[in-house]
Amino acid sequence: MRCHPVFAAALLSVLGGCAFLDEGSPNFCPSTAILDGPGELVRFASGSAGGPGDVLFRTKMTSISGLCEVDDKGVDMELNVGIEVVRGPANANNEAQFAYFVAILDGDKNVLTRTKFPMIAKFQRQEANLNFADAVTVTIPKKKEMSSKDYIVYLGFEMTPEELAYNRKRQRAR
Repeated sequence: MRCHPVFAAALLSVLGGCAFLDEGSPNFCPSTAILDGPGELVRFASGSAGGPGDVLFRTKMTSISGLCEVDDKGVDMELNVGIEVVRGPANANNEAQFAYFVAILDGDKNVLTRTKFPMIAKFQRQEANLNFADAVTVTIPKKKEMSSKDYIVYLGFEMTPEELAYNRKRQRAR
């Protein structure tokens, strides 16, 4: 069963249901969040000093929206992840290669799954900024002892420990 806008209100009253995540998650949908540190990525040219002129690109997750459908088998989530990419001065090949992850946690914050989604964002000749959405489907099998609302879905960018430390330092300085 797919959730369509016309039928969403009727489905909410049925056991399980369907909801639009960007309207606020109803009590049967897992919560979703973009992680603070890994929600932004600044990638520098390899072997560089890491100065402003060495930036290949900056990327940021800007939003999560989508649909949540719950039935007796589990939870299906169709997520649209908003991503912004800004070309840096050291970017000579007109593209930004990165990956983001979607992690599913249980109510005790144990990671159940963590899936990586590689991306290549291509800039046109003079283009400096890209804004787009990537669609991903997440399926969470039902566990007898857990309610669907007890799961948490986190998103962030894959990065090196040095990139994560740089992001956290930058975020603290804001």
